[in-house]
Amino acid sequence: MLRGVTLSLVVTSALAQDVDRNLRGSLPFDPATHAAGKSSGCGKSSPYTPGKTVTAKGTYAGVSLTYRVYVPKSYNQNTPLPVILQHPGWGMSASSEESGAGITGYADSLGFISVTPQGANDNTHSGGPWYSWNAAGTSQSPGAAGATCTSKASAPSYCYTSCKGCNDSPQCDWTTCDETVTPTGTGTKDVGGFIPGLYNTLESQLCIDTTREFAAGESNGGIQTYQLGVDLSSRLAAIAPQFGSFHRGFAMAPSTHVPVIDLHGTRDTTVPGNVSLSGDGYYYTTTAEIFGGGKYSKGWKRANSCTSKLTHWPTKYDGQKKFNCMSECTDGSVVRCSWNGGHDWLFGGGAANGWLVTDFLLRWTKPSHAGFGRSAGDSLQTPNVLEDVVVLAEDDTPPMSWDNLPLVMEGAHGGHYGDPDQGCLSDEEVVFAGTGRVCAPKIGTSVAGVAGEPPAPTCKLGDGNAGKSNGCPVDANVDGLHSRSRPVCVGKGNTTDPYTEGQFHCLLACPCYGHGKECGRAADWHCPHHSRCERGELRNRAHGVCTYHGTTVTPEELVV
Repeated sequence: MLRGVTLSLVVTSALAQDVDRNLRGSLPFDPATHAAGKSSGCGKSSPYTPGKTVTAKGTYAGVSLTYRVYVPKSYNQNTPLPVILQHPGWGMSASSEESGAGITGYADSLGFISVTPQGANDNTHSGGPWYSWNAAGTSQSPGAAGATCTSKASAPSYCYTSCKGCNDSPQCDWTTCDETVTPTGTGTKDVGGFIPGLYNTLESQLCIDTTREFAAGESNGGIQTYQLGVDLSSRLAAIAPQFGSFHRGFAMAPSTHVPVIDLHGTRDTTVPGNVSLSGDGYYYTTTAEIFGGGKYSKGWKRANSCTSKLTHWPTKYDGQKKFNCMSECTDGSVVRCSWNGGHDWLFGGGAANGWLVTDFLLRWTKPSHAGFGRSAGDSLQTPNVLEDVVVLAEDDTPPMSWDNLPLVMEGAHGGHYGDPDQGCLSDEEVVFAGTGRVCAPKIGTSVAGVAGEPPAPTCKLGDGNAGKSNGCPVDANVDGLHSRSRPVCVGKGNTTDPYTEGQFHCLLACPCYGHGKECGRAADWHCPHHSRCERGELRNRAHGVCTYHGTTVTPEELVV
């Protein structure tokens, strides 16, 4: 427990003298000249066992959240180490995220502390888990640009208990309203919340290099990461959002230099990088606008005082699945990466994704950060830390279960959602999904839609709980007495902007039980015979879709 503990701040007078108060930007890391900042936890015994991921809990503003900490085997309580926080996507547990993101796997060899916090789960509707982050407009629709989703995407089941009733119409809010960075999840006022409190807590417990604190995350965690880059700009040395964004009308840029690397799959229609409207009817900010600025933000290139020069940013994975990175600034502080994939970690997760994130982040340092979010020269204030911190004997995250969902699918040999290699039904088209393909029932559009909105599908959009009433076929070659798979309607086609183009199809959603990129055989069992359940298409990252992996055509052959 850390309640009532008075924390001291270690700041050398040399650091305060050498760093101008107005120069709070990040700089390239040079191990030969680097002067590490020592957090107040230096000299203390670690509460986390080195060489082992440890689960802990802490409370902020009365809300208790879980996080996982990996301290490298070589940890020395007197040697400051960098720290990287990787924020999971919507619905992802910290344990699944840690496995899939691949960052912890480099902690020993590169010498950093890896932390994976778990989002709030205060959604009582079935079909979860609903772990989430309140950031960048996810709980604030409508914003300056109007509603953050189309009328067809309105989903009351996405309203969280902490939001105390979501009254927007359409109902676009889809995450917790608990404070994870600011009270509203956007803006720059009253910065606090669970994640800043977690950084402060870690500094008080462990020997952390205060000049090398980093944020990363995927999907909803990538959205959170962008917001942290804005609100903790004087603290974070760099950020690495993976397939995240700001909702339309909520784009912001940091007040000082914060290097950023953005990763998006070219087939990601869930939180797309190059268009605003997602396949499930939500509006986001394109990466080009996040970096270059627009109506709502000056842009990250301007914040980083970039000299614009688009150049290739080389990596060891260049060319694999069309992976490519481009630097938009001469100093390499604004980098955009893409690959021939969907809404997923690089190459489906693991070592490649972890390498990309750590390779970029660890290139940077923020020498002006003296600890607890305070820059050298700032007045000393009592930092906000988590209360009631306890290290758990084991991970107490409940396993994901769809057992409370009603049976929807009707078992039928030769039904919908079949294998394209065996031929599709007359109302289906072959659609690339995840890393495979599927015969996807085609959905039409209504003639009259809401004014100012694109064509509306004749189905219920999104990964909600509409069951048999969402307008999708419910016959498939599944065990109709036990399979908990269910159809989901999305803007999906072999194009990068399917919603705007009126391309809507039904996919078969399945519970993704596995840790990391594999949903596992238990998840595959819910799908039609000879198909498998995999992530990469739905906003809730604990939900997969059923796909086939024949030899006729592969997703890598699709040019988008």
